[in-house]
Amino acid sequence: TRAGVFFLCRQDGRLDTWDYFYRMNEVSLSQKVSDSALTSISVQAQGSFAAVGDADGVITLMQLCDGLVQPGPNEKNLIGQVFDRETKRERNLEQIKKQSGGAKKEKDDKGRGAITIDQAEYQSREKQFFTEVGMTGDGLGTNLGGIKGAGVR
Repeated sequence: TRAGVFFLCRQDGRLDTWDYFYRMNEVSLSQKVSDSALTSISVQAQGSFAAVGDADGVITLMQLCDGLVQPGPNEKNLIGQVFDRETKRERNLEQIKKQSGGAKKEKDDKGRGAITIDQAEYQSREKQFFTEVGMTGDGLGTNLGGIKGAGVR
C-alpha cells in the first residue's frame, strides 16, 4: 500500500482507513467488516489485498482500491516530511514546557492546579517552526498546502 495509508481495526467490527497524504484530521474510509471486534490485519506487500481477522476467528479478504495502493508522485518523501514536522513540533512544545519550569501552576477557585502556557511564547515558537519547515501555519499545524514543492494545494 501507499506510505500515507494506515488501517485501524475497531472493536465494533469496522475497518477505518486513514490517508494522511490527503486528510490528516479524519478517516478517509470506514468499512463494516464484521459484527465482532476486529483483531488483526495483514496487507499484501506489493498487492491490493488485505486480510482482516475478527474475534470469532473469521478472516475476511478485502481487495483495496487503486487509490489506496498506487502511490502519488513523491508521496513517500512528503509523508516523511509530515512526520518530521510533527516530531519537531512536539519537541518545540516540550522545550517550551521545560523552559517555563514545567508549566506554571495556578489555583482555580476550587483549589485545583490549572496549567497555563505563555501564549506569546507559544505563538512565537510556532511561527518560527513553520518558517523553518517552509509552511504557512493554520494554527493547528495540519495545513499541507504550504509545503514547498508539495504540489498539493
